[in-house]
Amino acid sequence: MAKAPDMSPDFARWYADAFMEEGATREARWKGVTNIAAKGGYVDAEVLARLAFQTTVPAAGRKSEELGDTYKTVVTTLIGGSSLDQEQSARELQILAAAALTRLFLRLPDAALAVTTTSFGGMRKPDLPMDLVGLAENALVSFSRRKHERVGGDKLKLTDPVIAFEVAPEAITTMDGNQWKAQFDKFHGAATTAIELVVEEQNRVNVLLHRRLMLDEEELQMLWWLVGGHSQLLEQPFPDLDPLVRPLALAQELAGMTGVLPGPTSIRAMLSRAGVGTGKLALRDVINAANPDWAKGASSSKRISPATTPIHFALEQRSELGSTETWQAGWTSLTGLAADVSLPAATLAELFYREFLFLHVGE
Repeated sequence: MAKAPDMSPDFARWYADAFMEEGATREARWKGVTNIAAKGGYVDAEVLARLAFQTTVPAAGRKSEELGDTYKTVVTTLIGGSSLDQEQSARELQILAAAALTRLFLRLPDAALAVTTTSFGGMRKPDLPMDLVGLAENALVSFSRRKHERVGGDKLKLTDPVIAFEVAPEAITTMDGNQWKAQFDKFHGAATTAIELVVEEQNRVNVLLHRRLMLDEEELQMLWWLVGGHSQLLEQPFPDLDPLVRPLALAQELAGMTGVLPGPTSIRAMLSRAGVGTGKLALRDVINAANPDWAKGASSSKRISPATTPIHFALEQRSELGSTETWQAGWTSLTGLAADVSLPAATLAELFYREFLFLHVGE
């Protein structure tokens, strides 16, 4: 097993301040945090976000969710094989989950997306020793800038392979068949190794070029969409769209053009240019204004969550119940949020965009 990296000063401070413990238990917890950060994926991010925000919906999932096994693995890993004080377990798991998320921000865009969508525009405010949402926002900017960098020519050059092989003098002297077979076997091995290096380098270049092509296509589609000023989903010019429908519809169109997580840093500006606006809208009114067929299609993912994707979950509840009134009680119960909560239209649009990416766009 790989050795855990040196404990970060931030984690050391967070844990010591919260639990007045600086010994073996803290070391075990740090090891658990780094193990989760090294291997965790989007399902782990879902569980960790629920633990960090202490959401109303359980971190182990509801009956319709398959989070139980991941939850057990996450908790077992986080406590690092040592015992967990039942009286402080919820608080300790909350801080450990948040710490693991901050480590995941270094490599997993899904973790940063999950935190920002769970925060729901600041309506959920976890009691944590760090600004988890601020760190997630910074991570998204960093991911976007790195992944949208132009590939330099030096990164596309292949390394020249070297076939390190010389015929043994005794094989030349004796001309023995067995020795020559051994020499050919060695030459075959050296040549195979060299070819494998070439293939590995070519695959690396192919990945870079493929990502660049995806980004170019993404940028081109978004540019023409913005210049055209016409919603393909609703078949109307942007200015003619119902202000209640505009935020989610335009956010989904932009998300559908996004091929590389976490999308460009200019999404907020594009939504503004498309006329989403900054006036506050009640979520209840936005959900009820959506076309029923569109709402059903937009909420078809089996990963929709009351914690990390509350807007998609509202559309799902409305579609399943077939009513603009009865969905609100269940939604509020599971999200811990009021159905008439109001947010700026641009914020609702950006949150819905990020929820879509978390649900549908992989690394």
